[in-house]
Amino acid sequence: MKNRIVVVFSSHLGEEADNKFTEHITDTIGVPHRVVCYTNYNQYSLTEIYNRAIDEHNEKDSIMVFCHNDIIFKTKNWGRLLLTKFNSSDYSIIGVAGSKYLSNNGVWWAEPATMCGIVEHTDGNSIWVNAYSPEHKGQLIPVVLIDGVFMAVDCNNIADKFDEDFKGYHMYDLSFCVPNYLDCSNIGVTTDIRILHKSVGMVNDDWDTNRLQFIEKYKNDLPIIYEDLIND
Repeated sequence: MKNRIVVVFSSHLGEEADNKFTEHITDTIGVPHRVVCYTNYNQYSLTEIYNRAIDEHNEKDSIMVFCHNDIIFKTKNWGRLLLTKFNSSDYSIIGVAGSKYLSNNGVWWAEPATMCGIVEHTDGNSIWVNAYSPEHKGQLIPVVLIDGVFMAVDCNNIADKFDEDFKGYHMYDLSFCVPNYLDCSNIGVTTDIRILHKSVGMVNDDWDTNRLQFIEKYKNDLPIIYEDLIND
């Protein structure tokens, strides 16, 4: 039985911003928890930070949430919902956005019809909702991967940790989800937990370098298609 959550984030924003985000988590999570901030001025990749958190803070009764620190939780008591989902299912990894399909090019949003989840975004001026799929209230949508903005993980029920071959801040999520999916971990998306992401999600040269590294490493496995799409 999982009864607590460890929230992990990497930050270069400074103590004031880190404390503000920690307070926001405490105000919204609704369950026993610990917040772990790793100060990181580009000296560590996210894969290294997240594996360090698993080594240092994972416990048998906990779920770990790896998230960006530029999000706002819109759902009150989101931690209660999350623990219920893990305790009542055999899912190992749960996110708020993902896909049932990953193409040969390693871009998980390449086929919009296979995307799942609902996430709000803002550019600082306007707010909009990206509804990648219809709402599935109370249900988990099975997928092959989730986006790294919010990754809830039962670290005692996964086959693979984060892949430290991937440096920097890109493809850490796909290089974590794909081997776990291939090793039969159940990965799901929930639309019950809503977040506002204070980013529009830009790609850059570093992202493309890691993408090429990813598709080379998994060239014999791509494309990856969830079984219900195959059956259709």
